[in-house]
Amino acid sequence: MPLELQTGPRGVHRIDAIRGGRFVVAGEPRAASILIWPGGIEDAGDALTIEAFAPLLALDPAREILLVGTGATLRWPDQALLDTLAAKGAGVDVMTSQLAARTYNVLAGEGRLVGALLLGLGA
Repeated sequence: MPLELQTGPRGVHRIDAIRGGRFVVAGEPRAASILIWPGGIEDAGDALTIEAFAPLLALDPAREILLVGTGATLRWPDQALLDTLAAKGAGVDVMTSQLAARTYNVLAGEGRLVGALLLGLGA
C-alpha cells in the first residue's frame, strides 16, 4: 500500500511554522499575535480580553473548542475571561502558544470547529 500525504481539508488555514517569533500561515509571516480558525485569520493584540475573542465568538456555527495560547510561557488568564468563554458553550484550553499552534493544526485537520488566540512568543 503506497503512502499518501494528507494535508487536511482544503481551504483550512493552518500554521506552517513559527519563525523569528512570528506565526507563518500560507507561507506568510503574520503579526506576533493572531486569531485563527479554519476559515480565517486576523492579526491580534497582546491582551487576553473578551474583546480579543470577539471575532471568534461571532462565528456561525459557533466554535466547539477555543484554544488560548499565552505566549512562550504558560500564564493563566483571568478566571472571569475563562468563565465568559465557557458560557458561550465552547471548551476552553489554555496552553503555551507553541503547543496551541500544534493543537490547532491537529483539530483543524480533523475538521473540528476550533478557534485560537495565540499570543506572540515575546508576549
